[in-house]
Amino acid sequence: KITFRRADFKKRDAMLGVFSACSGGASALVSGAVEENANLARSPSSNVAPWRLVPPPDDLEYVPPDDVPDRDLQCSVCLGWPVDPVVLGCPGGHMLCRRCVSGGLCPLDRQPFARTSPPQRPILAILGRLCVRCPDAALGCTWTGPRANVQDHRVACAFAEHECAQCGVRLRRSDPCFGDHDHLGASDRAVAAEDVAEARPQSQPRRSSEGDFARRRMEDISRVINVYEQAERLNVCFIVDCTGSMGGHIRAVKNQINWIVHEMRARLPSMQLQLAFVGYRDHCDTPRIETLPFTNVVGDFRDFVAGMRATGGGGDGPEDVHGALEEACRLDWTVNGAETRVVIHIADYPAHGSRYNDCPRDSYPQGDPRGLDLETLMRTMKDLSVQYIFGHITNHTEKMVRVLNETLGDYIDSKDMMNVELVAEVVTASLHSSVASTVSTLMSSAGRDIAPVVVLSDETPSWDNIAPDLVVLRECNRVSVVSSLFADAEPFLTRRLEESAILVSMAPLPFSQGETRVARHALREDGSAAVVKHFKVVDEEDDVVGIGSTSPDSMIALSEVSAVAAFLGELFNSSREAGDRVHFLGSAVAHGPGLVPFNIEDELPVGDFARFSNNVGWWEPSATRTLMEFTRFTHEVTKGHIMVVDLQGVKNDDGWTLTDPCVLCEDVARFGSGNMGPHAMDRCLAALKVRLDEVPVEVQFEVPIPRQNYSMPGVPVAPWRPPNTVPMTPQDQNLALDDMIDSLNAVRGSRRGQPVQLPELQIMALVRVARDTLLRQPTLLELDAPLKVMGDIHGQYQDLLHFFDVGGAPPDSNYLLLGDYVDRGKQSIEVICLLLAYKVKYPENFFMLRGNHECASITRIYGFYDECKRRYNIKLWKMFCDLFNCLPPAALIDDKIFCMHGGPSPELQNFDCIRNLPRPCDVPDTGILCDLLWCDPDKDISGWVENDRGVSYTFGPDALEGVMQKLGVDLVVRAHQVVEDGYEFFAGRKLVTIFSAPNYCGEFNNAGALMEIHDDVQCSFKLVSRKTREETRGPLQIAKAALGF
Repeated sequence: KITFRRADFKKRDAMLGVFSACSGGASALVSGAVEENANLARSPSSNVAPWRLVPPPDDLEYVPPDDVPDRDLQCSVCLGWPVDPVVLGCPGGHMLCRRCVSGGLCPLDRQPFARTSPPQRPILAILGRLCVRCPDAALGCTWTGPRANVQDHRVACAFAEHECAQCGVRLRRSDPCFGDHDHLGASDRAVAAEDVAEARPQSQPRRSSEGDFARRRMEDISRVINVYEQAERLNVCFIVDCTGSMGGHIRAVKNQINWIVHEMRARLPSMQLQLAFVGYRDHCDTPRIETLPFTNVVGDFRDFVAGMRATGGGGDGPEDVHGALEEACRLDWTVNGAETRVVIHIADYPAHGSRYNDCPRDSYPQGDPRGLDLETLMRTMKDLSVQYIFGHITNHTEKMVRVLNETLGDYIDSKDMMNVELVAEVVTASLHSSVASTVSTLMSSAGRDIAPVVVLSDETPSWDNIAPDLVVLRECNRVSVVSSLFADAEPFLTRRLEESAILVSMAPLPFSQGETRVARHALREDGSAAVVKHFKVVDEEDDVVGIGSTSPDSMIALSEVSAVAAFLGELFNSSREAGDRVHFLGSAVAHGPGLVPFNIEDELPVGDFARFSNNVGWWEPSATRTLMEFTRFTHEVTKGHIMVVDLQGVKNDDGWTLTDPCVLCEDVARFGSGNMGPHAMDRCLAALKVRLDEVPVEVQFEVPIPRQNYSMPGVPVAPWRPPNTVPMTPQDQNLALDDMIDSLNAVRGSRRGQPVQLPELQIMALVRVARDTLLRQPTLLELDAPLKVMGDIHGQYQDLLHFFDVGGAPPDSNYLLLGDYVDRGKQSIEVICLLLAYKVKYPENFFMLRGNHECASITRIYGFYDECKRRYNIKLWKMFCDLFNCLPPAALIDDKIFCMHGGPSPELQNFDCIRNLPRPCDVPDTGILCDLLWCDPDKDISGWVENDRGVSYTFGPDALEGVMQKLGVDLVVRAHQVVEDGYEFFAGRKLVTIFSAPNYCGEFNNAGALMEIHDDVQCSFKLVSRKTREETRGPLQIAKAALGF
């Protein structure tokens, strides 16, 4: 606790006021007591210098508490642990990080701040008991204690810096000259300060020329990334046999090219793609050759291929392969400066000439009738640096490929493309391999030769015959708070080392190797299996690879990277279930007498080792969404300063165990040679955007989808729409969608408030699939009547079920819901789960818009957060918040009815403004998305006026008229406000407000409404009130409800 004299209450209140006004809480705690502590530090002897404490840095490093009450002090917005907490007097009394505070309104309830000075003392008392580390922990102090005791500790701390009140020199109690300090003149102070600094132990080695090192490092990084970006310029030519038997493969190229391009964009962040097409038949056919030169417009390529007809063939087996290659050689392969040049040749029959085929019928057994030589044409392709991939469909082409490879040295890479459904997958994998081959070629030409391989052995040695070595281990400790990884944090926080000594036995031969290191089996003295990794060295005279050492800083960097990745993995896992977590092996640096230093880590669990990504933005197809979300999480949680990449390891029951990651950082001088800097981070983010955010492109097949009849007697059938085709991931096997819908409907007619406790894993699976379903549909939904439209529901689950009784449950009726599904009511989880289940099951019959309550900051304080926390956990709430960020904000029905939750925006010029809104996206404080969710009409105003809610606008009839004329719509349908009759018109029936929560919160006597839009775009309303709801129940049910059953 902060120590005060009982009579000095005025001084205490002044100190609390300083805390409220200070931008950093730690310095405020210190500033009010500096003079008092200066007296404590002053020696009674006049011959000894009077010392005063130097205030510590503003930010204190917290030790996260275990007890729940203290955890309530986490920031209410970002849920992070507040490094710099702010006490604000907003009506909700929220604790916020300073970085989450902007403007004069609380981001949670949109109410103005009412700053108090001094702040509320009970809150300060809680803050005071939070556990923190000594501000000088990096120098060796191990003290941890209550935040309020920091100043008392620093008075006696040997590492705290003191300043001489007479001459201004700064020393620590641990400095040798502290006790017998002689005052210095001004000319001697700088020299003394330098001497003291040199004598003190440094928290990390200092570089002699850090600026030069960073510059050289950036030059090296630029060269490497330039190689990758050169290789990612692709010119791809499809050479396709277009005779009568090839119709299916021609359609496969046409239908699957969009998926191929999307997948390549996901794999190659800076890809620049040019596509060409050469279709060929036989000499007797017209046209014999059809060619599309290189184009970067995928639509033009697809249209050209769509015009190709599978016809002809000459009556024999072989086709005019010579003519196709001649045409391909004439293409401008230098277009766009492409370094990666690829031919994808798909054919079921070979070239003319008995040298290349064994077909019983060949019209030109001597070869091409025009005198072309196939091997010469292939050499021309090879000289153009074109990589040749042949997709064989039948065994008729085997002889041609074999003969050409014997002549040209295995130039042709043959792939099986018999199955048309696998064409896209084979082509994509082949193109990626071609780009990787180009990277290797360019690296070699740039002087980055690959070292010769080393002899490997898979045998596990007999440890009884191997003498152990005594080594000293130095391992970087994990940071304890994420703020230690921010850009303004001191670098030494990630390099605090811990030493220990152990005995290690090492295998004589390595079992694996990478580009720069070899790995050997090892055994620790406690019997645990380990792996030791040495750097490679090359004897240039003998061209032999051995093991050697690199700089100590490089080896410590590997331990530092592993510690950072492990900490971020733990942070990520706090919101993940078992089977979906990410773990990293720690790494230590080992030194011993007569030993080459090496890194040592635990052995990976048994499993199939796989590499999922590299450190320049490439992701393998085997990489799961969880691993990509982890990499993005590391970037977001560190405010864009670092990113963990180069993920590789094995899958196990708890998730993934990974080893040897890389850390990308804005500071290229940190985290070793694997840190490729900000440019590589941008490439990774671009790849993740394609993988995680963009609407997935389906591989198209020409297979008819059977229509399903959902008709029921006496109920009109809704227009048929295709069923959901969202692919199921292993985590989504728990979904059991029909069982979920049945469980949620089972309480129909039961007492109000009866819960439906769905399994947590089932809800999580639903959220994952629903998120993907939402992102597959546009930001502006363009729908056709008939439709039923509903407004706010706010967790009133029994009323929602009654509306489905009145209007017909999906898919017998099509629905559009306008948002505000959660908060206020007691059963928000049941409401949102049923709606999402219908959305997943009937994605083209059931549509949901976003309301202003579908965001983290609002649900945090209006009930949904508390409901999730009480019934499940906070992780589930976070998953729902991520889903809310994917909901579309607006819909357009038959081009005439414009629907949203709040209202139009003064910035809305056309519908493209909505179509171009990004998703996922949080709700901003201003702009079109904010207005669509928050805006309100007001008949008594003109134009656009600031909204009394503190966000967005209110608009008058004239403003509404102007927007409707610009957009060309006849009616605006919105929700967002309680209206007595469940619906209410505005501005001469140009706008209607719909509210579907009758007797809202039990405090209003309002009806709920459902709006029906018929085929002829005529509108009608159905009303539901609490009274009519009770009338639909039998006497026994009413009696039970009255008695609380």
